Amino acid sequence: MKPVIYALLALVLYAFQNVFLEQKLSRYNTIALMVYFYVTLLPLALISLCYLKISGQDIVAPPGGTILTVVLVGSLYFFADYFYIGAYTSGGSVLTVTSIVIMFPVFASVIKHFWIGGFPNVFQILGYLLAVVSVLLISKGSVIAH
Repeated sequence: MKPVIYALLALVLYAFQNVFLEQKLSRYNTIALMVYFYVTLLPLALISLCYLKISGQDIVAPPGGTILTVVLVGSLYFFADYFYIGAYTSGGSVLTVTSIVIMFPVFASVIKHFWIGGFPNVFQILGYLLAVVSVLLISKGSVIAH
């Protein structure tokens, strides 16, 4: 149940973030925004880490051999953030950006299949096709609405 609650809270927070990006921050430079975001994130992460330590909770950090993977994933976050925020700073709307981003589970699933081997089953392939159709319909609907 905890993963579901976390995912729902993230969904709500990301939704607000998207609206703020479109309505209040889209006129600013992508990298400048990212610097402000990251300067905010680092102290929040350090404070959270200190809280965990003070409260006696287990802190499981990646071991030395995993650091390269952590750096790689951190780099992927940076570039993903750049392109995501850049979608707004280059004139994208909430509807357009989020309609495209809802394809994330489809791409993640395909990547996972290639990573671990095997092929998606018929239900997954149908789900991929329905996801593409839904994005096309939402995009078409937003063009008609304007």
